Amino acid sequence: MAKWFSTMRQRVSAITVIQLGFFASALIAWPIMAEMELFERFYEFSRDHEDWDVDEFSLLIVNLTIALVFSTIFQSSRLKKLVRQRDFQRQRAEQNARHDPLTGLMNRRAFAARLDETAQDVAAHPPRFIAMLDLDRFKPVNDLHGHAAGDATIRKVAQRLEAEVGEIAEIGRLGGDEFAFIFAPEIDVAQVERSARRLINAIEQPFQYKKTAIHISCSIGLMKWGESLSGTEAMRRADKSLYAAKDSGRARFAWYDAELDQQSQERAELEADLKRAIACDEIEAWFQPIINIETEALIGFEVLARWTHRNRGVVAPSAFIEIAEDSGQIGNLGLSILRQACGSAAGWDPKLTISFNVSPLQFHDPNLVQQIKEILDDCNFDARRLTIEVTESSIIRDFSVARTKLEALKALGVAVALDDFGTGYSSLASLRQLPFDRIKIDRSFVTNIAAEPQNQKIVAGIMALANGLELDVTAEGIETNEDLGYLQELSCSLGQGFLFERAVPEKHVPWLIESKWSDWQLSAEDADRLLSLPDIKAVS
Repeated sequence: MAKWFSTMRQRVSAITVIQLGFFASALIAWPIMAEMELFERFYEFSRDHEDWDVDEFSLLIVNLTIALVFSTIFQSSRLKKLVRQRDFQRQRAEQNARHDPLTGLMNRRAFAARLDETAQDVAAHPPRFIAMLDLDRFKPVNDLHGHAAGDATIRKVAQRLEAEVGEIAEIGRLGGDEFAFIFAPEIDVAQVERSARRLINAIEQPFQYKKTAIHISCSIGLMKWGESLSGTEAMRRADKSLYAAKDSGRARFAWYDAELDQQSQERAELEADLKRAIACDEIEAWFQPIINIETEALIGFEVLARWTHRNRGVVAPSAFIEIAEDSGQIGNLGLSILRQACGSAAGWDPKLTISFNVSPLQFHDPNLVQQIKEILDDCNFDARRLTIEVTESSIIRDFSVARTKLEALKALGVAVALDDFGTGYSSLASLRQLPFDRIKIDRSFVTNIAAEPQNQKIVAGIMALANGLELDVTAEGIETNEDLGYLQELSCSLGQGFLFERAVPEKHVPWLIESKWSDWQLSAEDADRLLSLPDIKAVS
């Protein structure tokens, strides 16, 4: 394209030179020809040689010359206009390549280039400050009022940003509802924070779109950019501080926190390790005994997940399960643990059952029932020995869908239990509409119940409700003989907790089963052996 523009300019220049040369030659030649009486001589010559048709030939030359002159002028004008149009289109393309078409601000590409330029200044001059701004509650604007309203709001946001900091910062729109700033070298910390507060206040003012007032807010991440940091790393840190501002409540600003960033990096590393660990079955199924409270006989186990990292050691279940849920790996993790549990339990006394908690995200997988069936078939495990536990957060979204899934599980022969009963908002509705076989009272109501009158009333009420609905009840979190005695008085059917046993790995289960569970008080030697196992609170 650049070569074409250069060629056009050369042609126009050549034609212009020819035109000027032609007219200059005519102005100079005309008086000379008149002084030498060349016109009279030409006339006499043409009269003496009429048979040569000199006058017609001369007239043809004159006409062709005039036509050439006019053609040259026309082509010159046309080419000049074409070059102007091409120059305008090139300038427009360059403008679009570096500026956001909606707001006119620098786009992501141009802002990144400006960061690279600024990085050189930062290395030689005092630190600079950069910021990232993201709009809060912007998605509902598009959902409720349409994308035209969203675009209009973004334009007005850009105008307010320029009005507030346009003189002290370079502004770029990174995309969507995200903006970034590079503050001028002379701006200090106090001015940066003042600008952030003014921006937050400006964005919180209603935006008028047609007859509708649109209310949004913004969160801002701030970063002090010193030497030895690349532009990419500076933006990454600003982005971290932005999400710290959002996590702390939105409509505020936050500075980059190195300690917080370290935690984030460790979490990212743990997430990568978790993916590998799930694929390699490094996360193991552990088992916590469930006993008959009246007879103190072993009736089964709750399946729990435990991970011993090759470098980090024991990783708390609350940590890696949260990461698995956030990263979309919870389904694979749950199926891996269930397969291990069914494979192990298939060789135990067939009277022993296992209970497995399905996470809310996994429960909404449309393939869950089929996946459980495949595991039962592959492990040759009797479905009647399996209880699937779900929490209220799994079923609250849509009772009809939950009922269909629970009934499908029961059709396999699997029992279903409502976990953490009493901590949600719709327990009674859950029991009334869904086909549960058992409820589990949350440990927060059970632990130290003998000394908590309020919890005693709650648990007594739950027991009365369960008896009326003919449901089994499991109390989890039994840690003292006093807790056990109170539950026995209420005729609670099942229990689990540290009083009976902590969760143990599969290799220790046969030893527990072979021991005389009815006399569950262990010898000192056996107690020392179990206490040597990792002391981890049971979290599924």
